[in-house]
Amino acid sequence: MPRILIMLTAATVLIFGGMFYQYRAQQKELGQLHSYQTVLLEKTEEIFHQAKDPEKPIQVDLNDPRLQEDYQVMAKFVLTQMLQSAEARNSYIRELKALDWDHFLDIDRLSADKKQGYQATEDMLKNVHAAVDRYAQKTQQFEQNGLAQAKNLPIKSKYRHQLAQSLRDSQRSDDAHALFELEKQSLAKADAIFSVLKNNKWEKRGKTFMFYDDAPLAQFNALYKEILALNQQMKQVSAQNREEITGKL
Repeated sequence: MPRILIMLTAATVLIFGGMFYQYRAQQKELGQLHSYQTVLLEKTEEIFHQAKDPEKPIQVDLNDPRLQEDYQVMAKFVLTQMLQSAEARNSYIRELKALDWDHFLDIDRLSADKKQGYQATEDMLKNVHAAVDRYAQKTQQFEQNGLAQAKNLPIKSKYRHQLAQSLRDSQRSDDAHALFELEKQSLAKADAIFSVLKNNKWEKRGKTFMFYDDAPLAQFNALYKEILALNQQMKQVSAQNREEITGKL
């Protein structure tokens, strides 16, 4: 099974700066807007880099002396949302690693488990499904709480309304959601490929699954290719997100 990639919702915040361009009445505000965007991008990069190691906590100072009043409040809120989302994602990744999910399709593991009636693999899949469901529920609750907090931030109403709307839009379209959907599809393929292994005769030949019949072999190969394709899509989503962030720095 391909490794589950680390992903942030960093791209979510990159749209927030543009919504304030309509308020160009004062030069001071324009200066704060520029600082706001700069701070968001710089600290987004810090969070992104630190989150690539899921074993370490993310430590980024969310306060910045370049920002004042409403812009400081908004920046801290947005960056807190990012950091908490990244930490939740990394916790999820650690849980999958503890379940040995990276080795789901390891032929040596499966060959040994076959002799035990596939009990370890069935337990693994059950626990991974539970972890995915918990992460989905936690993400949904986090997004709902974020919207509620955005609507009650102690900032000007024009900012508060636009911030909440942008948060709603980004939650429906950001790369983290796209990645998680691909992961769920990959898990469904894992269920299917395990069903092929469990219900058909096969043996280990070196590092190759050798089936006794052609039909299950064709099923296995087709599913394995689909898993590889999903893994490639996940890599593309991650790479695209990284390019979008660095391109704005």
